[in-house]
Amino acid sequence: MDASVIIPCRRAGRYAFSMLAQLSAQTFRGEWEAIFVDDADPDLAEWRNEVERAGFRFLESYGRGVSAARNTALEAAKGDVVLFVDVDDEIAPDYIERMVAAIDGVDFAWGDAEVREDGRLSRSSRADAAGPSAGDVVEGGAVKDFVWRRCLGYRLRDLANMALPGGLWRRTGREFGGVWARAFRRSVIGDLRFVESLRNAEDSIFLCAYALRARTMRVAGPVGYTYFLRRGGSLVRENRGARKLISKFELRDARRALDPGMERWRGSFLLSVLEVLRLGGVRAAFRYATGRTLRLRPRRQVRRRE
Repeated sequence: MDASVIIPCRRAGRYAFSMLAQLSAQTFRGEWEAIFVDDADPDLAEWRNEVERAGFRFLESYGRGVSAARNTALEAAKGDVVLFVDVDDEIAPDYIERMVAAIDGVDFAWGDAEVREDGRLSRSSRADAAGPSAGDVVEGGAVKDFVWRRCLGYRLRDLANMALPGGLWRRTGREFGGVWARAFRRSVIGDLRFVESLRNAEDSIFLCAYALRARTMRVAGPVGYTYFLRRGGSLVRENRGARKLISKFELRDARRALDPGMERWRGSFLLSVLEVLRLGGVRAAFRYATGRTLRLRPRRQVRRRE
């Protein structure tokens, strides 16, 4: 099998050179390509020649965001297997080799990543201990169940964990939907693309939509991927105020399109209503809960005395 590795780049800085070196050190002997996508990164013009000299591809998405960058690369990808890598993360020398082996004979491979927060090991992306173990293959509806349980949030019974040590998110392992440390088949992706209007959780929506198409999936265990939550570098951390409120409504609509019956959403829907209430007040929470669009009030202009 041949592979395409997609790396969107924005504010990449020194990480781009590090990722270039890590890709150049890969042990995989099959045919593969790396596609760097310049999402209006001011630093990339300086090292475009380095990317092409290493034999990798360089595309542009003109500052339309990470989803558009990935979609641009998907249109150009040639490999049977598609991998997504964030430019500021780290991959082991055998990462591509492991991922291609993991997806052999199946439609989808779900690997584990280490998660480092501000340089310290925070946790593994492995979700709850229940369910398939590393090496297991799941089929049919079990693929959707596995992925949706991890990406579409909390169920009502999970809310009992809120008062327990470690908190809701860490105890249940839900809502961890990165496309990194996963392997996809281009033939299964087909016309599926990332939702470019989403500012948050676009990975989760893509994974859940892909799970509806995949017939078989292998749980791969550790695959040599390290994901970094950097101070000031994560959309989760950058979303503030009105921007975060807008994101909540956009994500609500995308989730409803996938899960109109709220099969995997009742618990996190309740939490989301409370979050919207905190961010936007009673009217915003009412509009969120009833499926209406968001209306932001314009800020009052304060006139200065002359």
